[in-house]
Amino acid sequence: MLSERSASVLPVYLLTTGLFGIARIPIMLAGLAALALISIDGRLGDLLTTLKDIDLSTIDSQSPPPEVTKAMESLISPEIVLLLLGGVLISLILAFVASVLARATVLNAIVGLLRDEDGVRAAIVGTRENWLSFLGVRFLLFGALAVVTVPIGILGLGLIAVAGAVGVVGMVLGGLFSLLLVLIVLALFAFTEQAIVVDDVGTAGAIRQSVKFPFRRPGAFVGYIAVALGVGVIGTVVLTAASFSEAPRVTALVGLVLLRPVLDGFKTALYAERDLSAHETPSLGNRGWQAFGGGLRALGAFVRDHPLANAASAVIFGAGIVGGWATTAPYGPSLPVQGEISNVFGSLPVGTFVNLAVNNWLVAVDTAYSGVAVGVPSVVNLVFNGVLIGALGGVFDPTAFTALVAPHGIIEVPALVLGGGLGLWLGGVGYRTARGQTDADGLAAALRRTYRVLLGLVTLFVVAAFIEAFLTPAIASVIVG
Repeated sequence: MLSERSASVLPVYLLTTGLFGIARIPIMLAGLAALALISIDGRLGDLLTTLKDIDLSTIDSQSPPPEVTKAMESLISPEIVLLLLGGVLISLILAFVASVLARATVLNAIVGLLRDEDGVRAAIVGTRENWLSFLGVRFLLFGALAVVTVPIGILGLGLIAVAGAVGVVGMVLGGLFSLLLVLIVLALFAFTEQAIVVDDVGTAGAIRQSVKFPFRRPGAFVGYIAVALGVGVIGTVVLTAASFSEAPRVTALVGLVLLRPVLDGFKTALYAERDLSAHETPSLGNRGWQAFGGGLRALGAFVRDHPLANAASAVIFGAGIVGGWATTAPYGPSLPVQGEISNVFGSLPVGTFVNLAVNNWLVAVDTAYSGVAVGVPSVVNLVFNGVLIGALGGVFDPTAFTALVAPHGIIEVPALVLGGGLGLWLGGVGYRTARGQTDADGLAAALRRTYRVLLGLVTLFVVAAFIEAFLTPAIASVIVG
């Protein structure tokens, strides 16, 4: 599926990243609002003024000076806590909905491919029709898990309270029994989502079909368990290797574009008892050239065809930088950069280079695909990241900050702005789709174009990450001295 139909399935998986990006918007808005509040009432200024009068190189992070502690504690007030908690709560609710929509989109795409349809279009059309069934299954799954865990947990705590050591033993045994029940529930619900799409049934019908599957096709069920465990082992190996190599973001990328599609594709094809039709594909080298070379051409075409979206993205991002700088710069702490700049990433920062490239590309993916919600998430992302950069620029020594940002920033920042422009353009398509002015084919074409442009941005982020990891520290050390 990935080798022959990547352009029909990966855009959908990248779209799921955008869905979760939409869910993070309330937290980001709450953070921006909190920053505005502590800036308006002077608490942020008090902290920065305090830092200005202290030699930071002498501060013990475990026991900061009393005046610093007092200024930091003043930032936490009831209204700030309520604001942030509200943002977190709303984001959690949206994340739950996003997870349901994500499962609906990817499985509708895969089933569409199995039926020789356009996977991206199938994801759009199918999700409109059956996402509520996915939501119902998710609620019932959580309810079933609560039924088999909460009563035993409460009983175990009660036993500990009245029976001491005997209660502890009882709680351990009860915990093991609960774990067994949880595994049984997960096994019986394992194919509910596939049943919704493949069998075109609702929530109740999907649960019935899934419960029957292990008994109707035990060999296939055991095969799925084996493959799922294998994918889990591979994921653990990737996580360990990425962490050891100081490139943890690689884990997210591999999971997004490789492990999840492989497991979902195998599981769905197994349930549907059908495979992809034969499809002639060029060699791996030719596919790579078509993907990334074509991506660069798509990027150039997007810059040429949509100047207003890209200009708007640049203005929004720039406004965020100015706003962040105006928030902190008046207090002028001009904090020095601590440590040896030339060796900040080590002598051979290959892991840092890879991590930077992957992270920045995933940020662009998030900003671009979250824009499908009429562009609002893209605007918030641009403002948030701009404010962050501007605020940091306002508190650090200007020469040092510029030296540490400019060498790679001349490539990285425009690439991020283009990702924002892509999100604003996709937001326009999403808006027209919501109003019925664009059909599923038009939205699918826009999602595929977004994917191709993002492939073009890979090259820019790789170059920027190489400069940041290998060249920026040396350049900055010469300038700063």
